[in-house]
Amino acid sequence: MTLAPSASSERTLVPAPMGRDAQIAAKILGEAGIEATVCCDLSHLIGELRREAGLALIVEEVLHDQDYGDLSRWIETQPAWSDFPIVILAQRGGGLERNPAAGRFSQVLGNVVFLERPFHPTTLVSVVQTALRGRRRQYEARERLETLRAAVERQKKDQTHLRLLINELNHRVKNTLATVQSIVTQTLRSGGAPLATRDTLTSRIVALSKAHDVLTDEQWSGADLAQIAAQAAQPFRMGLGEARISLKGPPVRVPPKTAIAVALALHELATNAVKYGALSTSEGWVDFSWDLAAGGDEPDELIATWRECGGPRVTPPTRAGFGTRLIERGLAADLNGEVSIAYPPDGVVCTIRARLDPDQDTEPLVVPPRTRSARRAVEPVSEGRPATA
Repeated sequence: MTLAPSASSERTLVPAPMGRDAQIAAKILGEAGIEATVCCDLSHLIGELRREAGLALIVEEVLHDQDYGDLSRWIETQPAWSDFPIVILAQRGGGLERNPAAGRFSQVLGNVVFLERPFHPTTLVSVVQTALRGRRRQYEARERLETLRAAVERQKKDQTHLRLLINELNHRVKNTLATVQSIVTQTLRSGGAPLATRDTLTSRIVALSKAHDVLTDEQWSGADLAQIAAQAAQPFRMGLGEARISLKGPPVRVPPKTAIAVALALHELATNAVKYGALSTSEGWVDFSWDLAAGGDEPDELIATWRECGGPRVTPPTRAGFGTRLIERGLAADLNGEVSIAYPPDGVVCTIRARLDPDQDTEPLVVPPRTRSARRAVEPVSEGRPATA
């Protein structure tokens, strides 16, 4: 087990070979202000390496006389930031061309510099100082890596904490909507409000709650328009049939505010169609389609159209009801665009134009795993409509 390193040690480790080379080298380095530790053999050297060191100064005879396999394995397993320097005092008159062992030492021991004997003391000091400067840069790299690693760990903890907070907030919002729905129902019932009024208000709260459910599944990073439209249309399709409300358009991801606005608008339009429009008869149907217009330098524009067909003849209303005011005024502001409702004789047409500014959308704090249903949500939606009766 590697011992805890000292504070960026710059010790020079000098294995003691035969003779006085190690003591002489340590004395020269000490006079230059460089700390040197004499090791009795390579095993001792490896023990000191585990306590951190700046470099090793090894006389070539040590490598010939002792097994340096353990030293080679230590070098192979050193941390990614480390490239431990070794200075080998080569034999007298031995150069790389005339000393085959030198090439083997370079290959096995890695970061090796050869200093041929005899050498001048200033040359030894210069070579050691150069190696130490390289070692200092390695220590700096280690500190940067440790700082980065600590930052990553803090970010992971922060993300985990934020995920817990968001899940708790989503849970409380859902409970709050359920509580609001209960309060409204009880209040209107005790106040003698008509059943139709109670059902209308309750259904609006449910539509808002379903849009929240979709956004919660997406960590409130936005939602696929097809999924929002399908959720809004689901209660009406269950009673009237899938083909009565046609949904089609390319994959478009909208920010949370736009998703909620579209869900409420579709709910109001479908409710009105069931009461007075195309869905009030067995022959009528509705098309809801959308497309995305590239804006170039401007934000992209979502263009969605609700079109009723095959229902009773339409006459423009004499006054705007709550649903119309909600769509044309309040929701238009939430959509960052405009909403217009037209009343041609053959069916109501509602056109939604919303500018999708990328800056309004935010990335999820914690990216949820992609499920099969999530993959289907990004596929184009295209459903048929019945033939005219």
